[in-house]
This record gives sequence, structure tokens and C-alpha cells, in this order.
Amino acid sequence: LTVSSEDNREKNKPVSSTNQEVLSRFIDGSSIPAFVITRRHKVIQWNTAMEALSGIKKGEVQGTDGHWMAFYQQQRPTLADFIVDDADNKQIEDFYEKRCKKSALIKGAYEAEDFFPEIGDNGRWLRITASPIKDDNNRILAAIETLEDITQRKIAEENLRYYLKAITTAQEEERKRIARELHDDTVQVLTSISRQLDTYIRKRRDLKTSDFIELKAILNQLNNGIQDVHRFSQTLRLSVLDDLGLIPALKSLIKTVQDKFAISINLDIIGKVQKYPSEVETMLFRIVQEALNNIGKHAKATEALITIEYSEEKIILTISDNGKGFELAESIDALPRRGKLGLAGIKERASLLGGIVDVTSSPGEGTCLNIEVPCGENLGIVETPISSDYEF
Repeated sequence: LTVSSEDNREKNKPVSSTNQEVLSRFIDGSSIPAFVITRRHKVIQWNTAMEALSGIKKGEVQGTDGHWMAFYQQQRPTLADFIVDDADNKQIEDFYEKRCKKSALIKGAYEAEDFFPEIGDNGRWLRITASPIKDDNNRILAAIETLEDITQRKIAEENLRYYLKAITTAQEEERKRIARELHDDTVQVLTSISRQLDTYIRKRRDLKTSDFIELKAILNQLNNGIQDVHRFSQTLRLSVLDDLGLIPALKSLIKTVQDKFAISINLDIIGKVQKYPSEVETMLFRIVQEALNNIGKHAKATEALITIEYSEEKIILTISDNGKGFELAESIDALPRRGKLGLAGIKERASLLGGIVDVTSSPGEGTCLNIEVPCGENLGIVETPISSDYEF
């Protein structure tokens, strides 16, 4: 690694040739694609693995600022360029549209995942890490960027999302079928029996008092059973969701939950309500339903607030309560192992829409779920699986 006097004015001398040779051999011998640029954005290392990934030979790019050509058709900064310019976190996140984050291991380093259509015949998914190279005075001299081909992992993730979506869709169709049969067949038959029994009781003037009381008790039990079946049918599939859409369905759900658990629930809507495909509204409805059931059964809350914010780019769904809260020391991915299957189900449904879930909670402070789902052209639903033998 040679750093010119212009890049290292304070010391005004390059890294020793021995150090340069050691670093060069280390980087070049690595199986991980990597390159190094100076503060003037000039390439000083371009290893063999990087040649294989990009198809660009070391001699074509070394000493130039053309490292961007490995990734893009037009010149634009790479993550390493932001590092040598000592860009702040907001600049980097905005440029990468929040697909980039600070490294948890190295101070000043950043990580990102992105798809590069220009690499290979069909493009590749890459995991990028860029780290600063500093002098003894903590000044940035250069940046090293390493790349990992994660295309096969992304294929597996997309296939898993597709199959989960297919399973979820099948479940919803089965719920709809069972709910319809319960409403159209079972409830109708039970209602008919209830009417016949009521007519029988009213017409039989010769009934003993004890028989009358017993038959009335049976009739009450039957009517209560009809109400239970009706509620079960509505839980399986709320007909208003299919007929009128998400917001009316949520209002109906809120009334049911309030009556069942004696919780005050408010619904706030921000922005213009938009109509989305049935599967999207069903997923959002199930997320709210699961969250309210969790609040009613476990949170010991007296109040809850649901906020839905509509915009052109995304839907932001927030569900908060004033309940007992819980300790959230682990990532949300660890929730199933802790028995919190409801929250895990919420995360799974959100991920099927290409969304993200953030959970904040602590003992005695309540819980808040924040779900962001892309909408419009950005809607992240997977329509078809990716072939596992796709060639890259």
C-alpha cells in the first residue's frame, strides 16, 4: 500500500516497501474480492478474486478512479468512496436508501447488501463491507472494500418467501371456506332448531314449570352456542374485509376486542386511505388481529392505539398499548424460542409483504409495534419462485 505525500502530508512519506509488499500479498491472496482506494479515490489494490468477480484486470484499474465500473454503467460513488470522504451516517443511509448500516464489529466501517445487474450475465447480489485504513493519528489514509456473493442465499430467501406466501394464501382460502360453511350451513341449521324449540315451548301450554324452565335453559344454551359459532366464523374470516376493505374490517375487529377484553382502543388514520390487493389487506388485518389478541390476553392493558399512515411509498402501521410490557433483550428472530409466537407471526406476515417490524418494550412501560410495508410499485410481494438452478 503506497500512500503519496499528497495523501499523507503530515508525515510526508509513504508506507515502507516491506509493509506494502506484505499488505499486497495478503489482499491478493485472499479468496474474498477486495480493493483499496486512497483519499484521492485512486485504486492501489485490486486482488485476484476481484478480477474474477468483476472481469476487470488489475492493470486496467489500478492507479485510476475507475473502480465504479465493476458495479455500475455510469460513474457513482461506491461505499469505499464514502468512507475515504468521511461521510456521515445520514449521507450513506440516504444514498443507499437505508440498505446500509454501521458495522457492529469495526468502528467507522459500513455494511450493505445490494443487487448489481451489471455483474455477470444475470446480475448478482453482493454483501459489501467498507472499512477505513487510518494512520497513527487516526486520520483516514484509504479504504478497503470487500465483497461477498450472496446470490444463492437471496435465491433461497426469495423461494422461502414465495412458499410461505403460498401457504398463507392457502390458509386464508381455507379459513374463508370454513367460515362460509359455518355461516351458511351450521349457523343456519342451529338457528332453525332454536326457532323450532322456541315455538314448541310457546305453544305447549300444558308444560310443567320444571319442564318449561329446563327447556328454556336448553334454548338459552343453544342460542349462546350459535353466537359462539358466529364469533368463531368471524374470527376465521371477517366478511366485511372482503366486502368493504381493511378500515371497516379493523373497526369491526376493534369493537369485538373492546367488548371481549374491556380495553379502550383508538384508531387513527393519517393520509388518504388507499385500496390494496386483497392479500395485502388480509396480511395487514391479521397483523392487527394478532397484536390486539396479544394485548388482550397477555398485556393487562387498559388502552391501545392503532395508527395507520398512508403515503405513496409505504404504509406505516403502529400498534401500542399501556400494558405491562416485557424484556426485549434479544432480536425479534429469537422470539419463537422464547414462546412469543404471536410476535414472530407478525414479523413473518410483514416480511411476506417486503416489510420490516420494530418492537420496543420494557417491563411496566407497555409495548409498541412499528411495521413499515412498501406499497404501490414498491410492494414487496413475491409472485413467483426463483429457480434453485438459476445460472449466474
